[in-house]
Amino acid sequence: MDSGSEVTEGMLTSGIKNLKFFKSIFKDSIVRDILILLVISVLIGTLLASSVSMAANTYFSKTLASLVGDYGEYDILLQIREENREDAAVHIAKIVNEVFPGGKIKEGPTITGKTPFFIALPEPFKTKTVYEELSKTFGGIPGGASVGVMTDPRLTVRGVPEGARNMLLDKISQMDGVRFTFRDGSSVGVILNSLDKSAAVNTAIKSLLSDYQVIEISFPVGSEPANPVRLGDSIAGAIQQELQLAYAQNVSVDGKNDDMTYMVSTMLELKRFLQAYGSKITITPAAGTELGKGDIVVFQGTAAEPLKAGGTLAKGNVVAEITAADTGGKVEGRITEGDASWLANPSGSIQGYKLENNMVSGQTATAVYKNPRQELGQALGETGKLVGQIPGFAQDAKSMSAIALGTLEHYDSGINALEQTLSGLQAAGGTIQTATSALAGIDTSNIRSQLDNSSNTLGSLVNTLQVVRLVNGDVDKTVNNVSGAQQNLITLSTNLAQLDSVADNARRAKSVLDNIAVNGQTSLNTLKAFDVNGARTSLASANSHLGQLQQIDVPVIAAQIAYLASAVPDLQDEEISHSINILDKFIAGQVIPGARIQILTTGHIDINAVAPVVHKQAGHNNASLYSTALGIIEPDPRGELYQVLIEVKSILAGMTAIIATILFLGLDHTGIMTVIRRKRLNQQVPATGWRRTVARLTGIFTVPERCYGMGVGALLLTAIFLLAGGGIPYLPWVGVPLVGAVLGFLVACYTEKISPIADEEVMAGEALGLSADEIMREIVIPGGRPGLMQKLNQRKVKFK
Repeated sequence: MDSGSEVTEGMLTSGIKNLKFFKSIFKDSIVRDILILLVISVLIGTLLASSVSMAANTYFSKTLASLVGDYGEYDILLQIREENREDAAVHIAKIVNEVFPGGKIKEGPTITGKTPFFIALPEPFKTKTVYEELSKTFGGIPGGASVGVMTDPRLTVRGVPEGARNMLLDKISQMDGVRFTFRDGSSVGVILNSLDKSAAVNTAIKSLLSDYQVIEISFPVGSEPANPVRLGDSIAGAIQQELQLAYAQNVSVDGKNDDMTYMVSTMLELKRFLQAYGSKITITPAAGTELGKGDIVVFQGTAAEPLKAGGTLAKGNVVAEITAADTGGKVEGRITEGDASWLANPSGSIQGYKLENNMVSGQTATAVYKNPRQELGQALGETGKLVGQIPGFAQDAKSMSAIALGTLEHYDSGINALEQTLSGLQAAGGTIQTATSALAGIDTSNIRSQLDNSSNTLGSLVNTLQVVRLVNGDVDKTVNNVSGAQQNLITLSTNLAQLDSVADNARRAKSVLDNIAVNGQTSLNTLKAFDVNGARTSLASANSHLGQLQQIDVPVIAAQIAYLASAVPDLQDEEISHSINILDKFIAGQVIPGARIQILTTGHIDINAVAPVVHKQAGHNNASLYSTALGIIEPDPRGELYQVLIEVKSILAGMTAIIATILFLGLDHTGIMTVIRRKRLNQQVPATGWRRTVARLTGIFTVPERCYGMGVGALLLTAIFLLAGGGIPYLPWVGVPLVGAVLGFLVACYTEKISPIADEEVMAGEALGLSADEIMREIVIPGGRPGLMQKLNQRKVKFK
């Protein structure tokens, strides 16, 4: 027989078996009884599971309604201490009657010492203004009332920075389905028009929040900015400019509507001024002395007695607190008691002692200080003196400018005169050169030699005549004539010598005149290159500015400087220190960013790109940056509670379905599984050796009675789960049939112990020729556990 005929024969065999199975269903057989049992079991299990879950849900819902009212019934929740409940009830009723006429009040049960009061507002009072002023409205109730909003349907956006709430309120209020928005403490409350708009509004808000990014900048202890408000604004502006962002805003505080922000910012600036106004002390510890932040160093000051180890503080001592460590082992401090003016030797070092347990210790240090107040006073005094000199300076400068302008007016004529002078010098040089050239041709040396010889001869003659005159007195006239001739020759020789000197001087004069002409020409060229018009314009502009300077009311300025000098706070260092401490206490009590700045931006910016900008503005790299969402949507608490009740209902239905499945398996199907097991064991051929081990391992899940138990268990549990709406946390629907199969498997493993059968009665029935259906109906089921199967089988029992 070929393969085609074998396939055809197999299909016919399978079809015949299916026909027999369906035929057995419709005829009166045990198979039909089992199917009917399964259907009725599913219906009863579903009814039981639904009843239990519905009863529990109804109970919890009524309990919840009795506590907080029905969904949307109340709008405001007030929590009052139990001991003030009666007084608070009177005040609440009075406020509701006066402020919210038509409102309804309900007092809830006291829980953990707190009594809740529920208030239902009339529709006209459900507005943004009313909700934002609820804390003020009910602020005077005795018992420390805490006010909460219960209006439904509602959404809440938490984690929104203070400075971004107004923007978020405006944008959400414009969404479809939103009735109004309001500030709910540190969150944003959203009241919806109807519950069916909740999903759409939720999605729209999530989309809005995803469009923004909050960059948080955290500063560790010791690196906090002096004025975080201003630093945040500068960082936001720098980020927007350098990263070219469409939007960047400091949202650490609400800078538009919070007047306290401005006040705190002013106080921060005042603190910064006082810190700069106070004296600065730089302390150098001696060898063996250790000083850290917060330590105290005391100086003698104006005290009469000098400091010594083991002594106590005295009036007039100056006390300084260490505020920071400096480089090189030095520390910085500020005076907390006394004043810097009490310290001696302002230009040198001062001896101090470390204070321990209010006692002067042996640890010493030297200090130098700087008094900004004294320096400011000196600077203002010198400035006043300088201002007093301004009028005279301006007048003198203007006079000099006028003289310079007058000089510039004759500048061109001076240059022309200089040119003429240079031309004259050059002409004189030419004349001198001509004259000296003629003189240079005369040989005066020979003439002078002849004249000298003649003069000497005449001198000899005079001497001779002098001797003759002793004899003849008539020679006197001749002697005189010869002496006169000799003198004339000498004079002529002298004149000729002077003529040579004149020639030399003329040549030297010619050389000097030539140098003067060359230098004069160079100077003339320089003078011609000078920009006379530019200088004239500059002087005119200077004259104009000097005129404007003369128009300034210098006496008023001097008076204002004198007033400023007298108005500078005359504070001692200890007063400055105490003022700073008071400002710190006040600032610490306000909601302002101290160690954190929040910058709101659009889009998603990489933190690594923002870090350099932040570090540049902060002046150091000791800051951490994080990126967070603008806010987080928090579902309605009441809706979440009802959701929990729904989950509890499904859990109860699921647990009831499991219990019902176990009961049905144990009471109705264990007898059937016992019969299947008995039949399997009777027909089983005993195996030995390794085949027995393999058979036992493979038979764990494949033996008929266990397959029956797993199938029935999976069917019952899945059907009851589906119809009753059961559900168990962390159990997916695909796992429900698996759980049912596990239950059926466990029951099948102990089926013979749960519902044993009498083998003798079964064998007797078989001996009497009873069919399998009759044995089940007449022997097995009546002798089994009392259950639904037994009830259904009673009408079919023949042997009673």
